[in-house]
Parts: sequence; structure tokens; C-alpha cells
Amino acid sequence: MPSDWTMLVEYKPYEPHFYSMIIPDWGTSYSLCQTLGENAHVLVDLGHHLPNTNIEQIVARLMHFGRLGGFHFNGSSYGDDDLTTGATKPFQLFLIFHELVSGMQDAQVKNPPIAWMIDASHNTKDPIEDLLQSCQNILTSYARALIVDHDKLAKAQENNDVVVAEEVLRDAFCRMSVRW
Repeated sequence: MPSDWTMLVEYKPYEPHFYSMIIPDWGTSYSLCQTLGENAHVLVDLGHHLPNTNIEQIVARLMHFGRLGGFHFNGSSYGDDDLTTGATKPFQLFLIFHELVSGMQDAQVKNPPIAWMIDASHNTKDPIEDLLQSCQNILTSYARALIVDHDKLAKAQENNDVVVAEEVLRDAFCRMSVRW
């Protein structure tokens, strides 16, 4: 096999009408990538997580391990709904981008370039309009993550000052408003 190949391994905890998945979580996907070799990486689909999953923590861990390979951006309320990216959980999307930006700026993190994809199937509104809204939400979340005061946040984290840490993130999130 050529040395420039890349494989993205996606995980799903469940799928409608199925009871067991072969790759049910990010840890299994990571383990498979370790076995497959250095060119295999984990694909994170924002629609494939159980409710209340801390996706931003998964992103941070995978980047730390050098195994985050790509994203399927979409929105999810009850599973893989393929809703507009960031429409239902905009703060979570911002936190995910905060971890991405932090990992990309950390010289100790040796993660490969990340593949960015919008994974959506829209039945309730015009797909072009949804694509534009998803792109706007993705770019806005990325821009918000870039303006986080990382020094102030690091100091708050080091001092276990949760209030200040939350304020730093909230300030960056609220500094930019989005209008569709």
C-alpha cells in the first residue's frame, strides 16, 4: 500500500433499528487505528454520540494521541438527525472548535491535517440554504475559538478557578453574534 494513504475510522454507538455496532465508541475506533498503522485516524461525526456526550473532550484526547483524522459536521438532538450544524447546540460547537484551535496551536500536539466534511441530509428545508447556514456556523465557531484569551484561561485552569474559566469562554462566545 502506498505511504500516502489515509484511512478514517468512524464510530457509532447505535443506529436506528440496530442493536449492536461493530465500532461503538471512539476508544474502539482509536484502538483499531493503532492496529491499522500510523495512517489510520478517527473520524468524529457530531451526530453519532449518545445524549450529553462531552464531544470536545473526545476531540482533545484524539488530538493529544495524534489520531484525530476528520469531522462530519451536522447537528443532532436525538441521534444522527443531520440537522444544521450548530443550530441546536452552538456553544458545544464553539467548545469543540476551542479544543481544535488549542490542539493546533500546541507545539507538543502532533496531529495530522484534519478532513472537514458536512454530513447532512435535509428533508425539511432547502439543502443549499442549510449548507450556507452550516458553513456560517462552522466558520463563526472557529472564529470565536480563535479569540479566546488562552493565557487568561490557562491561568484560571491552573488556579482551579471555574468561574473565571467559564467567563473567558463565554466572553469569546458572546463577542460575535450570528444572524441568518
